[in-house]
Amino acid sequence: MAKFFTVGKYRSHNRKDHRFALPLLSLIVAGRPIETYDWSLGGFRISDYKGRPPVGDAVAVTELSYSPEHRAQVACKATVTRVILGKNQVAFSFKELDEAGFAFLEAASVQRLSILANQK
Repeated sequence: MAKFFTVGKYRSHNRKDHRFALPLLSLIVAGRPIETYDWSLGGFRISDYKGRPPVGDAVAVTELSYSPEHRAQVACKATVTRVILGKNQVAFSFKELDEAGFAFLEAASVQRLSILANQK
């Protein structure tokens, strides 16, 4: 029996960790401050930048924040997984997520629910 899968706009996401747009995260990636389009415990998506490493290369993530009061110094590694040329975006997956990074992202996902509740 032949195996096949759907491609294009009708294919559902096969993502283990759901991506969130809120709260907007700021990161320090390879020494640069960057804001995310979306993020999850598995990774994040950002605007492309000059000097970006090629797909497969790892970068250091040293800080996560979503407000001046909510920031964490971390020691994480993220790998460039996709370059989305038409949107000028880059997707990264966390290769190594330390305890501080994991705890921060979990707390940010709870904060997301608070933000959504206050928008109604």
